[in-house]
Amino acid sequence: MSGEGAAPVAAERAGRWEGLRDPTVVAIALYTLVTLGALIAGYFALFTQFAPYDDEGTLLVTLNAFAHGHTLYNDIYTPYGPFYYELFGGLLALFGHDVTTDISRTTVLVIWVGMSLVSGITAQRLTGRLELGLTAMIAAFATLFVLTGEPMHPQVLCVILLGLFVALAVFGPGRRSRLLWTGGAAGALLAALVLTKLNLGVLAVAATVVAAAVTVEPLANRPWIRWPVTAGALLLPVVLMAQDFSVEWVRNLAAMEVLATLAILVAAWSIRPSRGEPDEVTPRWLVGAAVGFVVAFVAIMAAILLDGSTLAEIYEGMVTEAQRVREVNMTEFPNPAAAVDWALAAVAAAAIAVRLRWPDRPSVWPGLLRAAAGLVIWFSIAKIAPIGLNPSVGNPDSPAAVLAWVAVIPPGGVVESPYKRFLRVLLPALAVAETMQVYPVAGSQMGIAAFVYVPVGALCLADALTSLRRWSESRGGLALQRLGIVVGVLGAALAVDFAINSIARPGVNGAIAYRHQKALPFPGATALRLPPETAETYERLINLVHENDCTTFIGYPNIDSFYLWAGIEPPVPYAPGAWVNALDSERQQRIVEELKKSPRPCLIRSDARAELWLRGAPAPDRPLARYVLNDFRPVAEVGEFQFELPAAGQ
Repeated sequence: MSGEGAAPVAAERAGRWEGLRDPTVVAIALYTLVTLGALIAGYFALFTQFAPYDDEGTLLVTLNAFAHGHTLYNDIYTPYGPFYYELFGGLLALFGHDVTTDISRTTVLVIWVGMSLVSGITAQRLTGRLELGLTAMIAAFATLFVLTGEPMHPQVLCVILLGLFVALAVFGPGRRSRLLWTGGAAGALLAALVLTKLNLGVLAVAATVVAAAVTVEPLANRPWIRWPVTAGALLLPVVLMAQDFSVEWVRNLAAMEVLATLAILVAAWSIRPSRGEPDEVTPRWLVGAAVGFVVAFVAIMAAILLDGSTLAEIYEGMVTEAQRVREVNMTEFPNPAAAVDWALAAVAAAAIAVRLRWPDRPSVWPGLLRAAAGLVIWFSIAKIAPIGLNPSVGNPDSPAAVLAWVAVIPPGGVVESPYKRFLRVLLPALAVAETMQVYPVAGSQMGIAAFVYVPVGALCLADALTSLRRWSESRGGLALQRLGIVVGVLGAALAVDFAINSIARPGVNGAIAYRHQKALPFPGATALRLPPETAETYERLINLVHENDCTTFIGYPNIDSFYLWAGIEPPVPYAPGAWVNALDSERQQRIVEELKKSPRPCLIRSDARAELWLRGAPAPDRPLARYVLNDFRPVAEVGEFQFELPAAGQ
């Protein structure tokens, strides 16, 4: 009996073991493990720091205002598009809640880790390799650490829209009956991106048009279409940045962008379609994208118009005020002349690669060079530097931009579909185009741009493996077996290296900081822990607001999170942190009138923080600046801040 019973038990155990080795089960388990690690590291990163410029607070008070019926662009100052407010403000209104510091950061944590997971699954779909998908997820997570400084910034929504657009493109049109629907969804995402951050949306649309013009029949074989589009792509950086060509870093960025785009176009010449080539998939998908773009654009605009905003106000906010950002906070992109040299070398390398392609002669070098390109892209964007290849510390984008062209050229001997050809140009073109968002403000924009390079690096590495496998097959079974061992070991080591540098180490550092820092006592912000001296300063300031019975207050500059923590409504039209430069005289006068109407307005002043915006220049002679500098008297000093009340007779 025991012998007869042992056999079924052994068979059952073997079946369970085989089930655990199922590729789908393994993938789910590994992605879940990485997701849990990312959630822990991300939580500690988000809840242990607070940016002094406080873009987070600015966005939160305007979201709450929109959710409570205030009119965008009239009552609410913003240089961003309406879709951000329609989506998040609409959700707040639907559920009847105000957004708090804790809620906003928890939301960003879910989006941060969720879009990293989407990026990893997209890379696995693109490459067919789990280890590349897992590493891509971690690389994406590393690039998005920039979200910790500006939680709930519209760039969080841009990450969602860009990530989902790339995912839809990579997963492909699906069945023919769904071509228009999948294309329409992708187009709708682009429209939402345009109406969230205008520059990011326009750059994404431009990249899509370029990819279609150089790879899709019949567009690619119509010179009157192809050449104007490619010329426009090369001129776009010049047109966008020409007004600041007196600044060296802007000239370097424009030159690098032109040359990196040219390298992609040169590489695309090798995969141009033949005249009359059949392709029923890509054109229909693009038509669906165009229709989806128009429908979504009209729907989003109609919604904000019905809410009370006018076309003139929308244009002023999205275009005029967005352009004024360069006057308020132009920040250098660390991009020295060496990056231009790299880009010029990229054009030459692309031309050589196109001219010397020998698909019938397997060689080890194409695979090794593709692997090097993919690794440099991923190491650069994740800010992992085992070797010094970056021309400038703090710039994750330039090495990736000048190497993006490598992903355009498929490995020798590989036959791909017309849609895959379109994808090969779309992904690098999109990444290089989105790098231009670092102008005129190169802050978190560098990380958002780096996020778009994740699938480009994955494609380079997948092509490297394809090329090396073909070379190994030409040398016999033993070489192929050895390649499998090498690839398996190095792939696992790469994933572990990224996990250590981008999840484990930041997670440990964040946990230690969280343990030693002090929790804020304010409702809706109790999960946030800051250095004790900072937390005590903020607590004392909020206590002064209440002790002095302030009915409203203004900051010089504004730290808008103070309104949330104090439970006090800001004066309309909701001054941003950099109001001293950002708001014109008309808006400043409206705020002055609101403050004077309030029974007891107060002022929280920090000349040191104001200097971060003024940069040595005097405050512009406008109504609110005159009011806060001349009509208040100090009553208490807290750290770098002065707490002030209206002067006698005010």
